[in-house]
Amino acid sequence: MHRSTLRGLAAPFTAITLLAGCALPPAGAPQADHAGLTPVPFATLPGWSVEAAVAGLPSFQRSCKVIAVMPVDQTLGGAGVAGALGGKAGQWRAACAAAEAVPPDDAAAAQHFFEAWMVPYAASGATRITGYYEPVYPGSEIRERGYDVPIYGRPRNLVNANLSAFRDASGKRRIVGRLRYGTMVPYYTRAQIEAGEINREAKVVAWVKNPVDAYMIQLQGAARLRLPDGTLIDLGFDGTNGRTYTPIGKLMVEKGYLKPDQVSITSIRAWLLAHPVEARGLMDANKNYVFFKRIRGVPDDLGTPGALDVPLAPEGSIAVDEKAIPLGAPVYVATKSLARLTTAQDIDVGAHGTSAAQIFFGIGNEAAAQASAQDGTGRIFIFLPRQPAAAPTSAKGASS
Repeated sequence: MHRSTLRGLAAPFTAITLLAGCALPPAGAPQADHAGLTPVPFATLPGWSVEAAVAGLPSFQRSCKVIAVMPVDQTLGGAGVAGALGGKAGQWRAACAAAEAVPPDDAAAAQHFFEAWMVPYAASGATRITGYYEPVYPGSEIRERGYDVPIYGRPRNLVNANLSAFRDASGKRRIVGRLRYGTMVPYYTRAQIEAGEINREAKVVAWVKNPVDAYMIQLQGAARLRLPDGTLIDLGFDGTNGRTYTPIGKLMVEKGYLKPDQVSITSIRAWLLAHPVEARGLMDANKNYVFFKRIRGVPDDLGTPGALDVPLAPEGSIAVDEKAIPLGAPVYVATKSLARLTTAQDIDVGAHGTSAAQIFFGIGNEAAAQASAQDGTGRIFIFLPRQPAAAPTSAKGASS
């Protein structure tokens, strides 16, 4: 599939079960990582500039506002060196305080901040960089003529168990299901849900025109709906049924419906709308189902909050494998066509390690076109806080 998954499949941050941070190494110079992260000087980052720094700083600052109110031992994710140096909220406190002191739109100060307080770690190998966006679909808050497909809220009988002391064969520590006669069983599949199994268990948060729009909203994990009177409302992610996600684009290629180089959100939606009979079976083959909640107060120029509970910034937020890269960490992306500083604020459940990541491109049709066009390989560099002995003692501290 053009993009193996989208942020709609990310777990809400409070429910994510992340790898526990490793013990911190001794303070001092950064160390190489057995998992594939190697510290490098800022001068080696392709295209690194004052422009990249000032453009990337606001997203990091928004993450800091959320991280600042977390317990110091709150796990943010990451493995190896990334988990050890940036996997806990408390490890970002000093850098976040320094970031807040950077004057707005001061490019030189923004660049100096990152070079003084962070160390870039190069991920080994190439990373596939794709894009995602937040769609705008026609919708209604009530069921009325032309709007009869439900967008469900989180069901009352959905159980999310955190098995922190146990792991199954795949290493998972979190299970999702429902209780049946006191026993945890898998939650209903997509087909069962759409056949009415949760009608009494879940409220409908909105109504849309057709099943394809509902499915695409689930793929993206968030949406803005334009009501009949022109008002816009926001829907945000509120959990899944815990079933395995199956990329529908991959199935369409296997069946010959689309060619591999044709797969995008736009092409998938167009094909499904044009082939309603086949579409039903294809969508049901993806047993994963996403639930939503109303989100209020989201700025018009930002997307609904991602896994870190931070509103997503167009071209400033990135979805990653949180088991490898801590949420909240700046991630510098360098490809043949772009050099951009983003912040890990969302989860790409189809990514494994640093092999893939997805840049958020914004809201609506223009963002959809940009997201569909973004598909290439490049390198990513994860910025992690300097160790205490190497961190600056003032805003004028040493830089790489």
